[in-house]
Amino acid sequence: MSPPYSGRDSKAAVKPLLVTIKVVSQGKVLRHTMSRTDKLQVLLDAWYHKVPDVTYGTGVFLFKGVRLRGDKTPADLEMEDGDMIDFFEHMNGGGRFVAGSMSAH
Repeated sequence: MSPPYSGRDSKAAVKPLLVTIKVVSQGKVLRHTMSRTDKLQVLLDAWYHKVPDVTYGTGVFLFKGVRLRGDKTPADLEMEDGDMIDFFEHMNGGGRFVAGSMSAH
């Protein structure tokens, strides 16, 4: 005899071991497949290595509006296959300088 049907599919709760995460920034896209237990630093390093014209350490990675840390894993952040990370390069300047406004009094 088979056990009684529980009404739940036991496979539905199992998450895949690998996830493919997409990093995007101003038309640049990197898709990276990694284990759910790998540190995100692997993904951040891959971005800087594979994307031309981006210098290492010159930006910030955000997932759902929260800055990523390289010591976290996709499992820590409950990332799903196909999730997207935004990369924003640091900007220089941003303020207006008026000559003479820095004079000593």
